[in-house]
Amino acid sequence: MFRGIIYAIISATCYATLPIFAKMGFNEGLTAIQMLNFRFCIGAAVLAIFFLLFKRKALIPTPRLLLKCAGLGIGLYMLQSLFFISAVQYIPASTTALLLYLYPLVVLIQSTIFLKIKFRFASLVSVTLIMLACCFVFYDAFERQLNTTGLLFALGAPMLFGTYLTMSQVVLKNERPTTVALYMTAFTGLGYFLLNGGMDIGSLTSSQIAVGLALGIIPAALAISLLYAAIDLIGATYVSLFSSFEPAATLLFAAVLLGEDIVTFQIYGVVLLILGIILPNYKLILNRQ
Repeated sequence: MFRGIIYAIISATCYATLPIFAKMGFNEGLTAIQMLNFRFCIGAAVLAIFFLLFKRKALIPTPRLLLKCAGLGIGLYMLQSLFFISAVQYIPASTTALLLYLYPLVVLIQSTIFLKIKFRFASLVSVTLIMLACCFVFYDAFERQLNTTGLLFALGAPMLFGTYLTMSQVVLKNERPTTVALYMTAFTGLGYFLLNGGMDIGSLTSSQIAVGLALGIIPAALAISLLYAAIDLIGATYVSLFSSFEPAATLLFAAVLLGEDIVTFQIYGVVLLILGIILPNYKLILNRQ
């Protein structure tokens, strides 16, 4: 249990770099589709090379697993990531990030109804505190005027991401997490590769390529592989709760790497976020088995 929690937190920290690298990419002149293409194609390549060297069994899928990974990658994850990036084009990133954190509630509801996982009141308390904490962390989202199109994209993203996490738990049954992570990432990359019309590396600058490599290694290869390992160990509901360290990590990265200011409201939000994760689940955290 404890190992799964650690994987979820590290995965969330890797995912937290996504908006940072995306902002750098936009500043370098990359488009959203180009960045998503880099993220998943390079991520899949990094995972394939690593498994070829160290875990060759992870490279051997069954036809049924390939079909399920295609559904996850092209049917859900590609659409979710596109919704998230599209929302940022219309409304502030803080608003989009705030709305994304509806997904732990989506996972809790779906897991209880469809996977017949026992409902825990502590999980509901945790989700409520996490959502309240995100309101503090992204406090400035309420001061912005919302574009209807962006709002619809932003609301669709957590619904799709929550469904993706729930379905990932189903797909992982009797499967290697490493194999699922590789082929789900590969199918998502294939979708963006076709949408972008190839990689087109020759026309990019060294700075743009550097951002693309960072997107592929950290918020893709590392984040996704650790996410699947965590889901396999503790399930999607708990992963969605402990992954909620992501806003705090994003806030820290933005301050250190982009020089953005942190205000008192955001500090309150981070404290509440940590309490919302730890207090209702302290028995799980203490259980290191």
